[in-house]
Amino acid sequence: MNTKIKYNILILLGLGIFLGCKKNDAFNEETDSKKGAQVFLAKANRGLQELQIFPFTDDARSINFGVEFGAVGLPASPIRIKVAIDNRAFDSLNVIRSTSALPLYEKFPADAYSIDRTDLTIPKGGVSSELVNVKYFSKKFDTEKDYLLPISITDASGYDINPNVKTILIVVPKLVEKVASRSKWKVTASSEELTGEGAVNGHIAAVIDGDINTFWHSSWSTVEPPFPHWLEFNMVDSTYITKIALTPRQNNSNGFTKFKLEASLDGATWTVIGDNLVFNPSLKQAQEYPVEHNWYKYLKLTMLEGKQKSTHLAEFTAYTY
Repeated sequence: MNTKIKYNILILLGLGIFLGCKKNDAFNEETDSKKGAQVFLAKANRGLQELQIFPFTDDARSINFGVEFGAVGLPASPIRIKVAIDNRAFDSLNVIRSTSALPLYEKFPADAYSIDRTDLTIPKGGVSSELVNVKYFSKKFDTEKDYLLPISITDASGYDINPNVKTILIVVPKLVEKVASRSKWKVTASSEELTGEGAVNGHIAAVIDGDINTFWHSSWSTVEPPFPHWLEFNMVDSTYITKIALTPRQNNSNGFTKFKLEASLDGATWTVIGDNLVFNPSLKQAQEYPVEHNWYKYLKLTMLEGKQKSTHLAEFTAYTY
């Protein structure tokens, strides 16, 4: 193929690409026609918008959203839009939850949030409104409840409101406790049995190894100190503690029967978070002890009395959010 023909083909191909990529001017034209035009809430099609309330703080957090415009063309005049809390949507969702045997949503406490605006505008030639900013305060919510705040478009200057994306569902779900990671924990004890219980059992590391069939044991083969016995846990990272769980040794019921729990941020100043608590070493499942929720870095278990001079424990577990 000669050079001139190649050159002409390249020009035609380039022209075709240019013409094919040329934007349809209809999408840029401004019009007051409402035919085929809709407004909708951005984020409304993303499912439940879950707010973060943990870690708790005195400062406000926020979530924001806006209204969008969709059509062939752009609005030739500003579109005035109103949004409002949608109590009908709230009731409808609670009917569904009731039918599904789920706890009903609570409304956001009045002092737990604020909405900075309910009147919005999509400007002439624009496709997006300014943002609605919802501020909320994490400490105002009960961690044992599920909360819902539905906000819907109620008016759009005569434009159709897309029914599938007219409402944003903002939720604060009940906090669920989980086992705090023990991967960094360091344990010390009043004593440990290094030889008489085998290569693993008896050692302090066994009380946080995640295996209920291994156990820590206070010293008995060389010396057998009497009560009290203690285990101290350095969690390394400050952790929000909600409860403690103790799992007894699985093949022996002669463990301690009464204990206290202490907590500290520095390992020097201790606060009692549970005193004269009862423990049953004959029950082989984990026994849970709720404590005052707070941030701690150190935990201490002091065993006060039991069925014999020495004692033992399979697992020490802490819970957090």
